[in-house]
Amino acid sequence: MASNGKVAVDKLKIGATVSIKLKDAGSCEGAVYTVDPITKTVVLFSAAEKPVTQDSRDVRLVPEHAIDSIKVVKQPDAKDKKALVAPLPAIDIAACKKRESEAYEAMEAAMAMLNPNASAAGQACFDALSKTLDCSWSGDSINVLDQVRVDAPYTEDACVSLDGNKSSLERIRKIVTAGLKKASSADDLAQAAKA
Repeated sequence: MASNGKVAVDKLKIGATVSIKLKDAGSCEGAVYTVDPITKTVVLFSAAEKPVTQDSRDVRLVPEHAIDSIKVVKQPDAKDKKALVAPLPAIDIAACKKRESEAYEAMEAAMAMLNPNASAAGQACFDALSKTLDCSWSGDSINVLDQVRVDAPYTEDACVSLDGNKSSLERIRKIVTAGLKKASSADDLAQAAKA
């Protein structure tokens, strides 16, 4: 203990429960997890204010320059030190690999929906069609259900039937027209917001 009644940061023992009075008139309390000897920062563990699990802990880093005084509330014992180093839960490698694979597949599917060569109108048309129908890019053209191709400038007149099915062609033309109206009204709103 220093002559001013303050326990020196580098003399704190791992596992000790301490109460720290801060220079800004605040305070904190917890078990000493470690003290960084270079930065003289105290790392405290305390019960979580908003626990996620029963083992949840709050971690607080308190640099020496922010400390007014330290009071040791309870000296550490073997049980306290052991509690600070609780074992980590087992990791299910198979579940991690599955999540990684699913995330990669989702990313590939999202990237396949983008065409860097298409115009903004073309991408908007593709997005409108792909919400309800299976679509893919074929160069700058949109292939819908392998039945209809939508070419630039992506209007209802640019829709071409690939299999002669007139009902599919009409349905896709309606979706293209609705998508264009929606995109143009969104553009109008964006222009009005800029003005």
